[in-house]
Amino acid sequence: MYYSIKEVSRHSSIYRGFIITRRPKTVINKITRYEVALIEQSFGLFDAQAQATRYIDELHQRKGESV
Repeated sequence: MYYSIKEVSRHSSIYRGFIITRRPKTVINKITRYEVALIEQSFGLFDAQAQATRYIDELHQRKGESV
């Protein structure tokens, strides 16, 4: 099954209930990073949006295996 990414604002998107926040590159951080969060729980930073969505898919898969 395929899920879509819904853009909520300039830097935030929702994918399968998780919020993916784009953190633009800066002088200190040379690459754009993507933070995955659910409510107030952060699941880390990723170098690409595809990596962030893949991680969310893995979390959903693990949840299905534990039930």
